[in-house]
Amino acid sequence: MRRLTAFSTAVLLPAALVAAPAVPALATSSPAAPTRAAATEDVPTYTPGVAGWPSGKGFDVAYRASTTSVLYRRFVDGAWSTPLNLTGRLIGGAAVTFAGGNPHVYGRGVDGRLWERVRVNGTWQPWTKVDDLLISTSPAAAGHPDGRVDVFVRDTADKLQTKTYTPGTGWSGWTALDMTADTAPAAAVTGTGAVRVVVTGRDHAVWTRTRTGTTWSDWTSLGESTYSAPGIAADTATGRVWVYVRNAETNRLRVRAYTGSWGGWQIMGGLYVDGPGAAFAGGKSVSVGRGRDGAFWSRTITGTTWTTDQRAWVPGPPPAVPSSLLGKNVTKIPTTSKVAALTFDAAWNAAGVSSIRATLQRENVPATFFLVGDFVRTFPVYSNLLAGSGFRIGNHSNTHPDFTKISDTTARTQVTTARTAIFNVNGAETKPLFRFPYGAYTSSDVTLLNGLGYAPVGWTVDSLGWQGTSGGQTADKVIARVLAAKTPGMIVLMHVGANPDDSTTLDADALPAIIKGLRDAGYSFTTLDALIR
Repeated sequence: MRRLTAFSTAVLLPAALVAAPAVPALATSSPAAPTRAAATEDVPTYTPGVAGWPSGKGFDVAYRASTTSVLYRRFVDGAWSTPLNLTGRLIGGAAVTFAGGNPHVYGRGVDGRLWERVRVNGTWQPWTKVDDLLISTSPAAAGHPDGRVDVFVRDTADKLQTKTYTPGTGWSGWTALDMTADTAPAAAVTGTGAVRVVVTGRDHAVWTRTRTGTTWSDWTSLGESTYSAPGIAADTATGRVWVYVRNAETNRLRVRAYTGSWGGWQIMGGLYVDGPGAAFAGGKSVSVGRGRDGAFWSRTITGTTWTTDQRAWVPGPPPAVPSSLLGKNVTKIPTTSKVAALTFDAAWNAAGVSSIRATLQRENVPATFFLVGDFVRTFPVYSNLLAGSGFRIGNHSNTHPDFTKISDTTARTQVTTARTAIFNVNGAETKPLFRFPYGAYTSSDVTLLNGLGYAPVGWTVDSLGWQGTSGGQTADKVIARVLAAKTPGMIVLMHVGANPDDSTTLDADALPAIIKGLRDAGYSFTTLDALIR
């Protein structure tokens, strides 16, 4: 029996001190450099962090790979270096900025806190936890030439907060920015002592606020419509700013520039699966984001001249099905440790999503959501909120049919169409996690799913909250049923939708007490990635 060696309670583990040459580190094969990622591991996820070199000659890009490690590349004159693996384990994307000439990388660790790794005099220091504030999405960072760094985060109530690192003084306390955000923020230094933050608000428009010295402006709406985090680049010499977004309707990249006043939104092209990262250096504003092929694509503006969309490297394949999971519909994580995986199916409506997400964020509990293709097409806002908040996403078919009643050809189409729909809407790679609708399958269905790169995952206990009060259930019954079934490695099935007859959301109502009850019994929580790591 394979044992789990790391759970959701594990933090982003500091790496040992690693030496690296100051400038050409990413292009060399120095044995002192951090481990380089193999091609099959180099699958980018989430919005990358992009920072312009202080020299103006190029850009550094930090991103989370599908392994959860932070990878680091340099982008110079349209060419990408080979990656360095900065190790660590992140939920969501990474942020990178230069401060006092040194690169600083930030991310949300698997403990839900903000972590930092800095390179000083060519040597990468260990990962360090900034503090104990729980955050709910990727951070943003804006570094100053004097070594100060402003970081921006979204807390577990979806409120934006900021704090500043000052050399010789350390970190300030957190300052609330009076904004409830749907996405991660982005930030850039725009001049001496000046910084601008942008974020997508609850209205799906882009909002911005600036700080000059210690004085903050009011929030201003830049309009547009997006479900993803925006990107921002700024020329500190002129104060010019570019804000990039993935449009909600077309999924194409758009940009709006500030040159003393804001111009209009312009269409740049491309088809993106999440928002882009961006930065300015050497007279160029560059954006980097994932296309529908899973690769990073870049576009550069020099003056008023744009390049076409340019693909970076070809990413490796998604993770394969572990041999230990082949031929099975898994109903339990193989472990003797007290760990539970909370899973939620999303099919017919989204009535419980807001409550469920709020509870999971507040309690700092990871979870896995199995999405139906129809769900992501009907509820793109919720689909992006779940993925952007770092929850693991699985495939639950395209239209939720009974797989025992459809042909193999139809079954394949159900799986592949759902994967495409989910990836195109929120950028989440579902492989290798699949759940059969109704839990109905045959042995040949399992073989078919394995051939498509999926391991079917069932459940240890069905809460039955989906039956609603009209089906004789109550929140108390749901709580009691789940807690009575507790066992190491348990997989709990719940649903995000309301019962169609009585409109109750019993799983959402019961969730806080389920989490408390399991914790009181000594349980911690994990996503279903515990099956494949």
